[in-house]
Amino acid sequence: MKDPLIGMSLANFRVVRLIGQGGMATVYFGQDVKLHRPVAIKALDKRYKDHRTYAGRFVKEARMMAQWRHENIIQIYYADDAHGFPYYVMEYVDGPDLGAIIALYREEKTLMPITDALRVGRAVASALDYAHRHGVIHRDIKPSNILLAKDGRVLIGDFGMALEVRDGSMGDIFGTPHYISPEQAKRSADAVPQSDIYSLGVIMYEILTGEVPFNDSSPASIALQHISEKPPPPRSVNPTLPASVEKVLMKVLEKDIRERYQTGGKFMDALEAAFDDTGSGKKTPLPPLPVGVPTVRRSEKSIEQIAKRSERKPFEAPELVIGKIPATGRTGHPGKKRNYWIWFAPLLILGIGAFLFARSGFFLPAVPSTATSSPTLPSTPSPVQSTPASTPTGTFIPSATPIPFTPTPEPPPPLDGVPTVLYPEGNHYTLFYNETSFFILNRSYDIRSISGFFFQRLNEDSSIARDYFEGYRWETASLDYLPRNYCSNITIYGDQDPPYLEPEECSTGVISTVQARWDRPFEVLFWTPKEGSSQFRVVWVDEEVARCEIAAGVCEVFIP
Repeated sequence: MKDPLIGMSLANFRVVRLIGQGGMATVYFGQDVKLHRPVAIKALDKRYKDHRTYAGRFVKEARMMAQWRHENIIQIYYADDAHGFPYYVMEYVDGPDLGAIIALYREEKTLMPITDALRVGRAVASALDYAHRHGVIHRDIKPSNILLAKDGRVLIGDFGMALEVRDGSMGDIFGTPHYISPEQAKRSADAVPQSDIYSLGVIMYEILTGEVPFNDSSPASIALQHISEKPPPPRSVNPTLPASVEKVLMKVLEKDIRERYQTGGKFMDALEAAFDDTGSGKKTPLPPLPVGVPTVRRSEKSIEQIAKRSERKPFEAPELVIGKIPATGRTGHPGKKRNYWIWFAPLLILGIGAFLFARSGFFLPAVPSTATSSPTLPSTPSPVQSTPASTPTGTFIPSATPIPFTPTPEPPPPLDGVPTVLYPEGNHYTLFYNETSFFILNRSYDIRSISGFFFQRLNEDSSIARDYFEGYRWETASLDYLPRNYCSNITIYGDQDPPYLEPEECSTGVISTVQARWDRPFEVLFWTPKEGSSQFRVVWVDEEVARCEIAAGVCEVFIP
């Protein structure tokens, strides 16, 4: 089903294509037809047009940013309410976000050059100090909200979570766990300007060491570490950093607000001075490291140079891998040893056949008109400009256990006869699954909202079964996107004792987990073996992008 906004004209702006979705809004690429320039169009999702809290926050963000003029803050051009929903138009940044750039350096096992790191930090600090002078706290400073234009500009956006200092009651949302300040992790309304500086400190720690201070598969655990644990000394991660730089980073990450740097400018002044005092910003040879000390190599590639990798990266077909099933499953669920070699030959043939089928350009037959109808898929905002889910009290209550899934008992969307592969050179995801587990792995460089995915079981006659799963259910971890090389999953628990899937490809980490039960399966089990069903389909933003064989245990998906 095509997005009705694509191709539409809103005032002087034509909506061209989708950029991304999140919890409350959708962001499109557009064209200013009068000034002949590209723009980004952020539209409130129609589900929230009558929700006063969401609509009010959306309008407030537009009004607030439209009044600002700062070289490191995205500029708002226009705002209006058309066709029953509010939207605003802003400058389009023709470059990746900082999160994507950090991931590129990480894949090369190098760190960003210090000159680039300091340039990014100085730009973000300047933008934050400007917002703070205007009485606004961002509350969600993270790499994906920092955009890097091709002309070298560094800009921050997404003030949808912003808190005005004079309005201390607005504490119904909190920041992203890896970058959240201790006071926000306790209660988001307690955020102060120094909370944003703490988040910037986490980003600089990550850029300079290659790791975030706190990491865990549980977002709740990460938040608790920000509250109670001292971050690892940066030199324990990157021994090449000078002691003076370590001192600055540890100060900006102090738990006590009064002990931190009070402005972004003062933090960056201290960090730049620490590098200048030691000459570490210059390209000087380093002495050999002692045996056993981690090896850290700083890249010679600038941000602009390494960003070109993501523009035209050739596709490498992944090896067909059936998820590794250990002799013993997850804790409390020991599995049985099985011989899977007898399945390898037919699965290999199946994989080759699927590849040739996709290459041939054939189309699947149209779906019979008897297919059932369903409500529109949930749509949500760009990972670059998104708003995580909110809590009514504004207090973040950590929970170490994933939230069980309870689907809405409504019929699924209609099925259209479309090609199995629509975007063979698009952003690449891999699905791994068996009778107990389902994993989705992001292999792409670009960030896409995980909520854009929708999965449905198909019957043998290609009609739609009632088993389906909405990707936004994975946002219970307060993350609205899946980072490169990370996974999200669904796991079935109960009295049975089957093998649990643990794909090696997901060893980097699982961002969020949704639980189902054998004795209460609801209708979420769209991928499990079932009589009369051999496939499920993958929908991305109302458009089918893949059909997967249940027996295969693995499926490749490409989205725009």
